[in-house]
Amino acid sequence: MQRGFLFANSQSLPRREDEEEKTKNNVIVNNMISHLKNSLSYTLDHLFPLAGRLGIQKNEDDSTISFYINCNFEGAEFVHATTDISVDDIVAQPYVPPSIIDQFFSLSGVRNYEGQSQPLLSIQITELLDGVFIGCSANHSACDGTSLWRFINLWSEISRSSNHKTQCSPPVFERWFIKDTDCPIRLPFSLADEFSVVLNVSNTNDLLFKGHVDRCFHFTKSNIAELKARANAEIVSDTKQNTVVISSLQAVLAHIWIAVLRARRSLHSHCAEIEETSFGIRTNNRTKLIPPLPEAYFGNSTSYMNVIAKDDEVLKRGFGFLASLLNEVINSNNDEKIRSTTEMRTKKPFIISDEEGIMKKGLKAIGSHRFNMYGNDFGWGRPIATKTGIRGKSNGMTVLNEGPDEGSIDIDISLPMEVFEAMENDAEFMEAFSY
Repeated sequence: MQRGFLFANSQSLPRREDEEEKTKNNVIVNNMISHLKNSLSYTLDHLFPLAGRLGIQKNEDDSTISFYINCNFEGAEFVHATTDISVDDIVAQPYVPPSIIDQFFSLSGVRNYEGQSQPLLSIQITELLDGVFIGCSANHSACDGTSLWRFINLWSEISRSSNHKTQCSPPVFERWFIKDTDCPIRLPFSLADEFSVVLNVSNTNDLLFKGHVDRCFHFTKSNIAELKARANAEIVSDTKQNTVVISSLQAVLAHIWIAVLRARRSLHSHCAEIEETSFGIRTNNRTKLIPPLPEAYFGNSTSYMNVIAKDDEVLKRGFGFLASLLNEVINSNNDEKIRSTTEMRTKKPFIISDEEGIMKKGLKAIGSHRFNMYGNDFGWGRPIATKTGIRGKSNGMTVLNEGPDEGSIDIDISLPMEVFEAMENDAEFMEAFSY
């Protein structure tokens, strides 16, 4: 996982290009770097697994292997870099090439299983010409998005405090397993062969991102309210029922989904109407379980939900229909389903590969607009933008972010330029978000 923040020039973040103030600026920057490094150390006192490495245990009795986090305190990585890129290069243009964002994150190209020798957490502080970018890279085997943002929120709190203290409740490291699970989870040795098959396509992202760019669509609180009202009204009109209640996020995602589908259809008119489109979304399981997991549960607790529909039906019935499909699938993720899926995967483990899904024309959403992103003040104010590294992204990857304004949502999508250009010609889509 790669998440980062952009901070613009201020009194504590001087411009590097001002030669007359170079010596003074160097002192300020060095103090800032030292402060961030020290506050990171204090933060890892609370979230110490991130300072460890992955361990592999060979179970000779049944020829299996097990993975665990070895809390050996080898430490997280801390990188200080400089670049001649400006803040405007990142935020002033509608389309951001992946090559710009990629250089702000470390551990690029490192696979999660390489956490045996590579750090589980790496922080890169990059000086821009007129600002600073803080990039956080974390091994997904160690934590999910909820836990990563908990770390970032804690780090920023400790960084801006005068005594390195925190008011946050302590993290919960006790692992959740379904009843009667034989721990640790045992993986057959044959998975090593699967690793080699899955990972042989070593530069898949680089190949797929040729011609791809990222664009952020900003939905204000009023934009979202209008989409939500429209989606719920369409459902009532279509089904004559008012028992389904579409959430704000479901309405926004449905609006994005049908716009991408229309754009792709306009570019490839030869596509058969019976083709399928899909939208995958990862959801947090903590509140779905009975009893629920503690809010401070640190680790991974997510489910991957996938919505599939026929192209012709979607284009005929509209975005309210898509919103209802998202609503149905997301609401189906309950305690019973989570436990059943976990039990199945525990008994028959397999390696998830995105290579097949990448080549399809569906969308896949990660992140959450509920994460506290713009509240991360490290001592010099709020960030002006949040960004996601390209590792783990693919064609159609959709990143859900908190917007800078209260109640707003930012949707970052990775698509070929030609698809975005077609979407810009879609008046219905463009009317529903703010530039």
